[in-house]
Amino acid sequence: MKLLRTYLFPLLISLLIFSCRPVEDTRFYMYDPDETLIAALDGVMESQIEAGRIAGGVVMISQGGYIVTDKAWGWKNREDDVPMETHHLFRIASMTKAITSAAILQLVEQETISLDDPLELYIPEFADPEVLTSFDAETGTYETRPASGSITIHHLLTHTSGIAYGFTNRTFGRIYGEAGVPDLGSQDAITIEETMAILGTLPLAHDPGERYTYGLSTDVLGRVVEVASGMSLAKYFSIHIFEPLGMRDIGFYLPGRKDDLTRLYSMQDSTLVVFPQEGSGAISPDFPVSGAKTYYSGGAGLTSSTADYHTFLSAIHLGGAFNRNRILKESTVSMMTENQFGDLDLGGNKFGYGLMITTEEARTEGKRAEGSLSWGGAFQSTYWIDPEHDLIVVLMTQIMPALEQNEFYDRFERAIYEVVE
Repeated sequence: MKLLRTYLFPLLISLLIFSCRPVEDTRFYMYDPDETLIAALDGVMESQIEAGRIAGGVVMISQGGYIVTDKAWGWKNREDDVPMETHHLFRIASMTKAITSAAILQLVEQETISLDDPLELYIPEFADPEVLTSFDAETGTYETRPASGSITIHHLLTHTSGIAYGFTNRTFGRIYGEAGVPDLGSQDAITIEETMAILGTLPLAHDPGERYTYGLSTDVLGRVVEVASGMSLAKYFSIHIFEPLGMRDIGFYLPGRKDDLTRLYSMQDSTLVVFPQEGSGAISPDFPVSGAKTYYSGGAGLTSSTADYHTFLSAIHLGGAFNRNRILKESTVSMMTENQFGDLDLGGNKFGYGLMITTEEARTEGKRAEGSLSWGGAFQSTYWIDPEHDLIVVLMTQIMPALEQNEFYDRFERAIYEVVE
């Protein structure tokens, strides 16, 4: 009886209380490698390395609650023969966008901001936006007309704001460059408070809501998070997303982790070389471990391990919660992952809030299913969530520009679905 009173009764009471608690999501991933899948990926990754198209990479894949692939290939630093390991860190560039979008939607849930709010409520310089009508390449001068209306939070989340990227548009590249507005990040002693205010005075590519233009919209959203929350974007991410989900290997500037950062490479004249110190037009190979470390780009600034990014995707896949830690309501995730594009399309696909949605019309046989959510980063990293197959895939390499990236991604994805299906 003493045994029952001391151990079993308390245990039964605890189990009863636990069973009555509202359950978020109890899933955590067990490691159960799929050797057939790993062998298929070996063929793809090793051929890329042997062809000199990447130095190395890391892949994490889960299905049905199990981590079926968590493997590194090649080198973190090819020149010094340092092998790639799964805990190594990658510059994830535009994979940052989904996290910034989630932060904005948290503030929408709290009714701190509204999707229909005009942007000038948070960044006054965006009041009375102008649309570019002509540009003189010789002098750099341009003419504008008044935009049809204000940019809203919805426009920013769907990249229909009219705000472009400089590195994909020569005209805006010159306009932004002369104004001191960076694309992917900065090692200078500047902040997004300063640069987004400057951006607000520059012209748009088109009227807000008119069409899709990939650009600095999510960087602007990062500044909205700062204004609405009263804290830096880095601090907001840490408190409201990273810490609740137990993500410890992700951040804008990770002190003490320089040795874990993968070397950045580039394809020059079809040859894999170390990313050049000068003349890249974007960042230096030392980003983000050198410089002022004050620029928190909500569109491209984070560094992460594959495992931590997989954790974030798990929370999205499971309706906003992972391991009983909720970062978004289920209804908010539904909104985030539904078509917010209307009749617009992106290569036949749709766009939610921060995520592309694969449509039935645009999907390809032997690849991800309709309703899959995806995006990628400039340094050849990518991800997708396939709800139909209960599948999450994260691939990280570290190269810009890459050679025959579409061919690589196609082979990589088909190798997975040949096993999965």
